[in-house]
Amino acid sequence: MVARKGKMKAEGRRQKAEIRKRRGTRLAVFLTSAFCLLPSAFIALPVHAQTPDYSQWNRVLSTYYNPAKGMDYRALKARDFKTVQSLRQQLGKVNVAALDRKSQLAYWINVYNINTVATVLEAYPVDSIRDISTDLIIRLNVFKKERIPFGNVQLSLDAVENGKIREGFHDPRIHFAINCAAKTCPPIRMEAFSGLRLDAQLDDQARAFLNGPHGVRFERDGGTLTIHTTKIMDWFSDDFEKWGGGKAKFIRKYVPADKQKLIDSAKEIEFEYDDYDWDLNDWKR
Repeated sequence: MVARKGKMKAEGRRQKAEIRKRRGTRLAVFLTSAFCLLPSAFIALPVHAQTPDYSQWNRVLSTYYNPAKGMDYRALKARDFKTVQSLRQQLGKVNVAALDRKSQLAYWINVYNINTVATVLEAYPVDSIRDISTDLIIRLNVFKKERIPFGNVQLSLDAVENGKIREGFHDPRIHFAINCAAKTCPPIRMEAFSGLRLDAQLDDQARAFLNGPHGVRFERDGGTLTIHTTKIMDWFSDDFEKWGGGKAKFIRKYVPADKQKLIDSAKEIEFEYDDYDWDLNDWKR
């Protein structure tokens, strides 16, 4: 009799456990179903693109830009203003920390150039990017406006150039890759910068500019060689000295053999810097 009661109690416990198990399963199914039915706005998690997509930027460049003339801002604003704005937002969601180092530098250069163009488009027509400044005395404060989307913050062009690019990578070649929308600024490359090809692209940018119409000119007087070059190499002289081996050595790397010989044979090298033309790099002007 005692054994039978014990057996009945054990059977009762098993039945209760089975009931609890079934209730738990039904509850789990219910909660899962309910969760799936919730609007996506309530359950969406932040999504970061691992690989930046520059295809739209390449299309914009091929359609509206000519390195020798500038950007067709009028047509770009009329036809693809939203494309540029969308691209800014898209790049602001990229998880830059997940990129390799060269891809990070390529990213920041592209972000700078795209947002410079966007800055002009928003105010166009203007005669110069400096005209967008809100300070009549400090006409370059347009570069300090925090308007570049990046995660949950806004960055300025100045912060990208000086904080992210210059101090982040210590590569003077970047001065021939970023474009400030001025006529004598190094032209925008006709393709997005890419981590896989970055060194070749940066070398090509430096070479093309230094041997172009706003690049370097040599004047020899006895043992003294005067190199006339862009004001950029004056403003950022320390970058070329610290990270480029000096201005003369940096220039030598990218000029033809006859100019290399002039540098090598000079007893003294002096630099003269061309005036900077801040007029807008507007194709249609």
